[in-house]
Amino acid sequence: VAFQSHDKYHLSFKRTVDLVVVSPFLNKLPLNGKINDNLDSLKLDESKISNSEKERLAFIQKLTLEADDIVRTAGFSLGDEENDSKEDVEKSIRDTQWSGQSEMEEFKASSNSFQDVISRPFLALGDVTALVIFASIGRSNHGEGLDIGSALSTAFPFIVGWLAVSPFLGSYSRAATASQSQIAIGLAPGWLLGISSGLVIRGALKGDFPPPTPFIAVSLTATFVLLYLWRSLYIAAFGETSDGEYRKAGFLEIFKMVGTLLKRW
Repeated sequence: VAFQSHDKYHLSFKRTVDLVVVSPFLNKLPLNGKINDNLDSLKLDESKISNSEKERLAFIQKLTLEADDIVRTAGFSLGDEENDSKEDVEKSIRDTQWSGQSEMEEFKASSNSFQDVISRPFLALGDVTALVIFASIGRSNHGEGLDIGSALSTAFPFIVGWLAVSPFLGSYSRAATASQSQIAIGLAPGWLLGISSGLVIRGALKGDFPPPTPFIAVSLTATFVLLYLWRSLYIAAFGETSDGEYRKAGFLEIFKMVGTLLKRW
């Protein structure tokens, strides 16, 4: 049960109890009032009912209390309590104890800023790794050392250019990883300007500006392929981030689901 609308749930449950359990019972009871849709307005003279009827009445009251406890446990207020506070507060599922698997669907809205990088650190780490791999391949082709320090030094201008530009062009938005077919569209603006910025930074640091045209072409092509492949793997592992009604889950989401279930258990 999602409990997205407590009022609707509570009224539905109460009405079910009224119709199925209470109404047939009322016809046999001494009531001070007229049976209508507002059963709470009726007053019962308990001194005139039998023990069996009192037991059945106690059972009905127990059902009502249990339903109220369930609603409170879920983190909602009861209808009367909401009326007393005069506030109509809408809770998200995450704010209740009924989040269950829905916790996996929680996300922060994209802002096309560096905040998107912070909210998706693993995606950013993979992008940086792809750029380091690009630098390592380049050093290998030129017979240079492949130690991690040298690779990071070569990749540094591209990493700076990428992280300084791409977040503001939507490279870390949910739309950028909405599906496999959206990777190129979400990647292209940030890749083109981010890697180009990296080439400018590299040229300024090495005193080699503008860089040779073949180097520019190879750098743009290689970085696009590596970033594309990483993001394709990311979507396959962690699932699509589409806001549509249906989306494909990733093969690693089963572990998150199990973890959520174990936490609730």
